[in-house]
Amino acid sequence: MKGIKIGRKTIKVLLLSITLIVSVLLVASAWGGLVDPKHVRILPFLTLALPLLLVADVLAIVVWLVLMKWKCALIPFVALVVAWVPVRTVFPVNVLETDVPADAKTFKVMTFNTMNFGPYNPSNHTPSESMRYILEQDADFVLLQEGSQERDYLTLSNVRMMREEIEAKYPYHSDANHDVMILSKYPYTVDSVSTLKRGAGSLQATADCYQVYARAFDIEIPEQKQLRIINLHLQSVGLSDDAKNLYMRITENQVDGTKQELRKIKNSIFGQLLWAYRLRADEACDVRTLLDESPANVILCGDFNDTPSSFVYRTILGDDMRDAFVECGNGFAHTYHDNRFYFKIDHIMYRGAFEAVAWKRDKRGNSDHYPQVATFIWK
Repeated sequence: MKGIKIGRKTIKVLLLSITLIVSVLLVASAWGGLVDPKHVRILPFLTLALPLLLVADVLAIVVWLVLMKWKCALIPFVALVVAWVPVRTVFPVNVLETDVPADAKTFKVMTFNTMNFGPYNPSNHTPSESMRYILEQDADFVLLQEGSQERDYLTLSNVRMMREEIEAKYPYHSDANHDVMILSKYPYTVDSVSTLKRGAGSLQATADCYQVYARAFDIEIPEQKQLRIINLHLQSVGLSDDAKNLYMRITENQVDGTKQELRKIKNSIFGQLLWAYRLRADEACDVRTLLDESPANVILCGDFNDTPSSFVYRTILGDDMRDAFVECGNGFAHTYHDNRFYFKIDHIMYRGAFEAVAWKRDKRGNSDHYPQVATFIWK
């Protein structure tokens, strides 16, 4: 009997220790985005783990309630309360649908990293699945990233065959030789002052020695409504092929745990990720300045390459922008789904005389990202 009591006490201490660790890590991952990644190295990586830590924390609450240990259950519950605001950006709950009047003036915005409408092949004579989805959705404004980084997207064989359809639906459109582009049903102008470029020394610089990572399109909407839409594609994660292969081995439990292997993980994966985190942090500050200098009515969307609990997301959101997913979405919805990375890194933010009334993510197209569509109503 004495041995059984000791065993139960050991299990309880172990569970309590795990609960404390999970609770602390949940709070740290939820609020880690407040700290610039240039100052603290570990927090950016913790923010990636927020969905997993959320599940672990809720599981801890359930376990302690089943065991009827109310005081122990209070620990993960308090951690959940403290972390709730950031948690809601990752796992929003919107039970009630917004009532939209029948005569309301609405418009739809799509953001989609199309990965060059690929896989691109000069001999491919099958229409692009991604472009077919875009045309079916009939959004008023389509903001694309990686439309075609090396050539005009309309010259791609799997898009060229749909050119008449595209231009009939979207008479106003840009090329994508520098990454970000727009398809629009309304005329627009591009503000060159508001175009942010990455230089020739960057990972993704083009043959023209720069890559646009933010561009503002000022839309000319009837009834004199002013709307600026900013399309983003911030610095990619930047993992080399060797680092990706190493990550695949880790997820398959094929790493032997030697000092040499651990050193590879630190230098190849964490080192490259940290470099990209810091570059995106600088870009986010520039985008925040762009927002501060923009008109009142703004929609900002695109591929942030960072999660909702990150420094980048928080910096751009500020205290004036709203997230269409948080306002209208439900549950966890990742938008990147390749190389065993499953994160929500594409976002739609807005402010002004309109509000989001619907949001959806569809698992359509042939990209490594999923598209998102938000519906807005003019107030």
